[in-house]
Amino acid sequence: MGYKLTVEQVSREMLAIQEHVLSSGLDIDRLMRGVAEGTLRIIPGADGVHIELRDANERVCRAAGGIAAPHLGTRRRISGSLFEQCVISRQAHLCTDVENDPSVNLTACREGGIKAIILAPIMLQGAVSGVFKAFSKQPGALGEADLLIAQLLAGAISSGLTRLARDEAFRARDLMSQRFQATFDQAAVGIAHVAMNGDFLLVNERFCTIAGHDRETLLHQGFQQITHPADLDVDVENSRRLVAGEIPYYAMEKRYIRADLALVWVNLTVSLVRQQDGTPDFFVAVVEDISDRKSALHRAYHDVLTGLPNRLWLADNFNREILNGSALPTVLAYIDLDGFKAVNDQLGHAEGDRCLIATAAWLQFFLRDGDTVCRMAGDEFVILMPRTDRAEAVRLIHDLRSGIEKLSRQQRWGIGVSVGAVVIDPADTAELDVILSAADRMMYESKRGSCGSPVIHDLGTILAN
Repeated sequence: MGYKLTVEQVSREMLAIQEHVLSSGLDIDRLMRGVAEGTLRIIPGADGVHIELRDANERVCRAAGGIAAPHLGTRRRISGSLFEQCVISRQAHLCTDVENDPSVNLTACREGGIKAIILAPIMLQGAVSGVFKAFSKQPGALGEADLLIAQLLAGAISSGLTRLARDEAFRARDLMSQRFQATFDQAAVGIAHVAMNGDFLLVNERFCTIAGHDRETLLHQGFQQITHPADLDVDVENSRRLVAGEIPYYAMEKRYIRADLALVWVNLTVSLVRQQDGTPDFFVAVVEDISDRKSALHRAYHDVLTGLPNRLWLADNFNREILNGSALPTVLAYIDLDGFKAVNDQLGHAEGDRCLIATAAWLQFFLRDGDTVCRMAGDEFVILMPRTDRAEAVRLIHDLRSGIEKLSRQQRWGIGVSVGAVVIDPADTAELDVILSAADRMMYESKRGSCGSPVIHDLGTILAN
């Protein structure tokens, strides 16, 4: 059958369909309906139109007109259908007479009164995502020119679907960006993106609040400048291991130095973002202010008067202090201030407190790095000296006694010092209470001695007797 429309009329109809496709926005059903309605005008021999899109293993009729209108919204399996053939061949197909075409379902065509069919694949991102179909009730009513128009219409649908997919991708990206920004800005924890050289690339408001610097200041310096020097080496080493792929992330407690020079304790968790080729791109740092917890822990673990670690600290940290991987022993010394009761009774409790504070300060000043002094109760102190043999311990204890006695003479307190100590070999496995009891006995032995000299013995020897 020849054209009933002129070339000019066909061109106008195609332009109208293209404009409809462009104006459909993100409404895919409106796009399909417009193409279906235009098909019946631009292909006069067509009595029906059917536009199907693929959904997993099924084909769904998204638009229909004419004799195919009742099929709108139907779902059918793809297997064994003309749709499947179109997917496989990726080619348009013209069937001028269904009675002479073995590829069609003749029974279904006869039931629907269909005598001629045109199929054109609808492409999306290089794959067949749907099929455009036009039907006629008369054999020979559809020809090669109609096939070309069908391909143009399928192409218009493909163009619309591509634009829809692109717009959806843009919308999804924008939505993701908005959600990321909202999460980043409103997070209850501090978040920062950090360059490989340590410079801050991006910080949220909470990070600024925790770190104690404004955003502009942070973005002009690196994490090294606000990290407490005592924590920097560990942080840098963790970063190196993360970049090297030795660890997937790291977490640590550290201190930041705020703009007012106050310290803030944070729990820091750091992960690494890599480029597609595996090259490190930037760090993601999440910080939580743990200053209150640290303060509470410090109060629980430290003596209020002297600021020294207390008995609870010693109980929780003793094993860590002596299990230091060294072949040398640890020495635990028990110290009691002789004559301290007289200071309280004769000079008053305020002077007694001053005596304890000054003694604690002297002990802290005198001890080596790695040694720890704890106030047990009243005028009793314990000193932990890791990696120390008997000879070194004797020398240290002698110097400690001499220093405290000199301080006592200067302040006219009249106190002395009794010291008992035990040498703990790395192979010893006694509990802390047993070790403290042994050192306490050595201290009382020193107190009973005529010259008050320190008494120091190996823990193993004490326990064996």
